[in-house]
Amino acid sequence: MNTDLSSITTGSKTLGIIVSIVMVLLGIGVFIAPQFFALMMIWIFIVGLVIYGIFLIFAFSKSDVKNGWNLTTGIMALILGLLLIFSPNLAKAETFAFILGFMTLFTGINQITASLIMKKQGSTGTGWLTASGIINIILAMFFIFSPFIMLYTFSIIAGVYLVFGGIALFAETFSSK
Repeated sequence: MNTDLSSITTGSKTLGIIVSIVMVLLGIGVFIAPQFFALMMIWIFIVGLVIYGIFLIFAFSKSDVKNGWNLTTGIMALILGLLLIFSPNLAKAETFAFILGFMTLFTGINQITASLIMKKQGSTGTGWLTASGIINIILAMFFIFSPFIMLYTFSIIAGVYLVFGGIALFAETFSSK
């Protein structure tokens, strides 16, 4: 059984490089035009939430196995997305910060857990994954517990996160065989 990090990224090295370059470029763009990028990210989040809700409702209606939680999640996502469309910009930004904080927290926990499991199985090259997980958890705490401060410093945090996350993904992609 091949337990190297390369087994996970096999066939997606090019995608990893492309995504890492896009992340770094977006990070630089955030420093250049912070208000535009913050507003753009919030609207992408809102549109994505509405599409996700519609998709879950549609999937529930077409599925042979009816899972009420999928329907509930779809309805909640759709309602939240529609409410955010008509809410003031500050409410949009606060909701975005809160949800982004929890998504970042769960991503960090997932990265550290995956790194520990892979290391236990004898994998090499898991240090970047662990470092990325720790950075995600630290950022998540800042997002969750300081949403108002996060709104003021969003451009700095997002820019640094995108640049360093892109560099870490680039290094992680190249460290895999």
